[in-house]
Amino acid sequence: MMHQKHLLSLFLVCILSLCLFTGCGKSESDVVEELYIYNSKGENANQFEEIAKEYEKVSGIKVKVVTIGSGTDHMATLRAEINSKQPPDIFTVQSISELQEWKDGEIVVNFSNSDNLTPEFKELADNVDPRLRLTTDGENSYGIPYCMEGYGYIVDKQMLMDLFGLQTADVILEDIRLCSYEEWENLVKTIASYISTGQSGGVTINGKFYPLASGKPGLSQNLTGIFAIAGDENGKWTYSDHMLNVALNAVFENPAAAKLADEGKIYSVKNALIDYAKALDFKTQYAAGEEGIIKRGNDMISASNNYEAAIEKFSSSKALFMKNGNWVYNDIKAQNPEMAERLYFLPVKMPFKQEDITVEGYTVKQMNSTIPVFVPMYYAINNNTSLAHQQAAQDFLVWLNTSETGMHYITEDCAFIPYNIDAKTTTGNYSLATSIIDYFKLGNTLSDPYHGTPNSWSSNIVGKKLYESYMTKEVWTEQDYEDIANYAIKQWINNLEE
Repeated sequence: MMHQKHLLSLFLVCILSLCLFTGCGKSESDVVEELYIYNSKGENANQFEEIAKEYEKVSGIKVKVVTIGSGTDHMATLRAEINSKQPPDIFTVQSISELQEWKDGEIVVNFSNSDNLTPEFKELADNVDPRLRLTTDGENSYGIPYCMEGYGYIVDKQMLMDLFGLQTADVILEDIRLCSYEEWENLVKTIASYISTGQSGGVTINGKFYPLASGKPGLSQNLTGIFAIAGDENGKWTYSDHMLNVALNAVFENPAAAKLADEGKIYSVKNALIDYAKALDFKTQYAAGEEGIIKRGNDMISASNNYEAAIEKFSSSKALFMKNGNWVYNDIKAQNPEMAERLYFLPVKMPFKQEDITVEGYTVKQMNSTIPVFVPMYYAINNNTSLAHQQAAQDFLVWLNTSETGMHYITEDCAFIPYNIDAKTTTGNYSLATSIIDYFKLGNTLSDPYHGTPNSWSSNIVGKKLYESYMTKEVWTEQDYEDIANYAIKQWINNLEE
């Protein structure tokens, strides 16, 4: 009996010593000294380093940031980091197609059913607008939005004022936003004729007649065409990804709906894709060149007709519109600072018919009077790091998205539009941000269902086909519209397993 008591005493002494040495169950890994964040948005690499330094001052936790450069294979790099000895605590996810890989591997924390969320972080995650959530099923949520972005046809307000002899552009902007597709086509044709002949005339927009100014005053004398288009191979995303996305909104209300679509649902988007092809055909007949309209063919797809050239044409007022997003603001500002402060978005309109639209509540007028506003990427939390590191990651994201200092970095240094703004009281800190917020206030923005399609479908498959077979073709036919739609559907179905 004494022997047993002696052994028990030794055992208790060992346990007590172990507790004193390790902190009674708190292992060394539970003391968070460094938080590792993997960032795939190269545009804010320098700003994120400053954010990291500021957070270390506030929290005492060192923040290691790895930001990949432009042209780097984002997913290959991230896979290597996830499988390294020191994986990131926070990493960025760019679409639900990417999310599926991390979800299947149980690598990403599900914010909708985790018991390990702090009260502050749970409130942050729960308050993400359902339209902006990272989800594959419309229910579970896996990310905190990075920011909001939007796109459409960018126009210089001063150009519209000069074209129509107006003192302000506000009314005509609203009428163009609300006008029908037929009125939109007539607007483009009328101004194209005005550019080439100088004959003023006028055009009806949203039921109101607007006479064109005589004599090509002000900036209007610089116009050589209507649209600034990047027609070369590297610019194919500009006429595939985001323009296709507008059409997909007719059938899919968000990326999750597109991701879950079966063959029957995919086939139901055919009419909307035909509408897309018609709108693209019309648009690419009025591309601005150096001295006049660029015809589809060798000039359209030449290396000199690239993305940078399109921005230059718009910035020098040779084109009336450029389809692009708020991310292009700094590029325009670098070339024309005054113009950069006068920019506004107009919708990418298509010849939709009501029967082409199957999303409940959507109408032709609604789809043609708003712009897509969406999240380009998300912050996800690594489920395979320690609980202490996961909660440290949550603390960082709460600080970044709620504190005065964190929000300053988001809005001022990074020039982002915060996903959690109060649209009723917030205005943007630059022209295109203000324009997006104006649309967001309306509450009927379009989503980004193209992010739920198979990887590379929109640009490297459909976009490549358009570049090779249609941008080289001067005249498109009704059969071409149908062929484009059929090809897009076939390739989507063929790549469903990706």
